[in-house]
Amino acid sequence: MKTTFLSLVLATALLSGCQQQTTTNDSTQSTQTINSITAAEAKAIAEEAYVYGFGIVENYKAIFGMCIAEKSPAYSGFNKFLHGRKLYDPDYTTVVSPNNDTFYSTTWADLSDEPLVIEVPKLGDTYFVIQLVDMFTDNFAYIGTRTTGKNGGTYVLVGPDNNGSIPAGKFDDVIVSKSRYVALATRTATDGTESGNKKAFAIQDGLKLHALSAFLGTDAPKATDFKPNFPIYNADSLYAKPKLFTYLNQFLEWQSPTKDETAMMKRFSKINIGPYQTFDLKNFSPDIQTAIQEGIANGHQQVVDKANSLGNREDGWEYIPPMGNYGQDYLFRSAVAYKFIYTNSPEEAIYPIAEADADNDNLNGSQQQYILHFDADELPPVDAFWSMTMYHSDTRLMVKNPINRYSIGDRTQGLSYGKDGSLTLYIQKEKPEGDKAKNWLPAPDGEFYIIARMYIPQEPALNGTYKLPAIEKLK
Repeated sequence: MKTTFLSLVLATALLSGCQQQTTTNDSTQSTQTINSITAAEAKAIAEEAYVYGFGIVENYKAIFGMCIAEKSPAYSGFNKFLHGRKLYDPDYTTVVSPNNDTFYSTTWADLSDEPLVIEVPKLGDTYFVIQLVDMFTDNFAYIGTRTTGKNGGTYVLVGPDNNGSIPAGKFDDVIVSKSRYVALATRTATDGTESGNKKAFAIQDGLKLHALSAFLGTDAPKATDFKPNFPIYNADSLYAKPKLFTYLNQFLEWQSPTKDETAMMKRFSKINIGPYQTFDLKNFSPDIQTAIQEGIANGHQQVVDKANSLGNREDGWEYIPPMGNYGQDYLFRSAVAYKFIYTNSPEEAIYPIAEADADNDNLNGSQQQYILHFDADELPPVDAFWSMTMYHSDTRLMVKNPINRYSIGDRTQGLSYGKDGSLTLYIQKEKPEGDKAKNWLPAPDGEFYIIARMYIPQEPALNGTYKLPAIEKLK
């Protein structure tokens, strides 16, 4: 796929006007001496550290846009939801490859001083999920339809600095985070009708966040000594640049590396990368500077190459290995962050991608018309719902069209099924004739891709025995 990054990410243009004062890290680090490391070793370490750290730094983009840059359209501040009341469409450029299925409610939890209480109202038959993502981009917990049921509840989210007691029996669950900052990626589904929207908005309005002390009516705890610095995010100054290491060092103070990463952190420290260290390229000799920059370039290319070959292609569809919990597979983690950051774990949703047709030719709306035919027993097996969303290959944004249809799926009003229960979708630039127009997913001029989303997939989709039918050229 010809993409760069995906997910709840802020376009640089939207943030260019946002000014944020930066501060100097108070920690003092000894500078790496010139002769203590060879150029070859510095290059290898820089490459490894870039692959390790890219996803962590990319994760900060959303923190900056949602909680720091007050001029950002996505700004809400920490611990306060910004509720989207409009489904994403081609005019929405803040997020690449966004879904057209759910309303987002977005914020980040700041757990540095005290726990956060999350109140969820009753959901009824509306699909709802809060995906909790740590600084390392792992999905470490879920609240919602699949995991906690339809009746809502009250949950407390506890960070690594919170040592106080939690009242027994007061909460439906206590969720522990290794990170001081947690993304609460919240999705509320709608079928696009007025009644569906009304149900979704009611759930959003009933969603509440409270500091634990405020919820309990007790005194707030004494503030911790943790004093974060929130630098300006700009992809152009970070992608394939040494500055990424400066940011990485700081963010590793927000969530500590694991014990399994001790040896790796010792290697990284040879070029002053790690928590409570100060990285400055100028502290190294010219040959080591060149080696580090070469390693950074190689690391970035590794991430890009992996991002463009994440899965296995079958009948034009790319099936990606389970995302959301990466362990020590740092290349996969960073590649997903580059292309699919904040992607759900497979139990919540899976996302096959079609860039090619049954003949393995790239999908192109200016050259070809297509059909996607499901036999009655081939429809996506899900417990929630499924959809197909159209995107330009170059911009990764949705496609403007005369009927304002950007996705199609089992909730689309007026779909025409065959008498045998089969379904044929028409994927083309021009409107098809007659009843076929009911099943039309408009395509653009030029190359495009389609993301299939299957929410709460059933076991055949999870274990890989179910495969989507190929997109066929219309003869």
